[in-house]
Amino acid sequence: MKKTFIAAIIVAALWAAPSGAAAEGADWRFIQNSGDNSIIYYDAESVVAPVKNTADVWTRLEVRGKVYSMTLFEVSCADRRLRTLIKYGFDNAANAVIDLPGSDDAYPTRWTYIVPETFEAKLAKAVCAKIKEKEGGN
Repeated sequence: MKKTFIAAIIVAALWAAPSGAAAEGADWRFIQNSGDNSIIYYDAESVVAPVKNTADVWTRLEVRGKVYSMTLFEVSCADRRLRTLIKYGFDNAANAVIDLPGSDDAYPTRWTYIVPETFEAKLAKAVCAKIKEKEGGN
């Protein structure tokens, strides 16, 4: 619970900017547009490699111009798998991150293989290239 609170504070700081604008310290980059008026971005500044060939990255889902949720993914670049570490909702009126019901019980999710031509495949391609660049091209 303490980790969730600390993560929520960090996430709240990232969301200080209005929807559609990059928060200071965040570099939101477009990753996918869906037919239901939703757009997904990833934060290029948040990409870290806690373990070699693994990337952690925050994503942001906007629906009709309003922030809907923020998710921290862990991507295994070596074996093309992904899991969700935590997911938060976002209250646009209060400009605040909110816990989703049952989120402490549901996360992290189990590892799943990345299916080609999906949002997850696009995300993995982007963040694994960034990690490879940071690791010196290995």
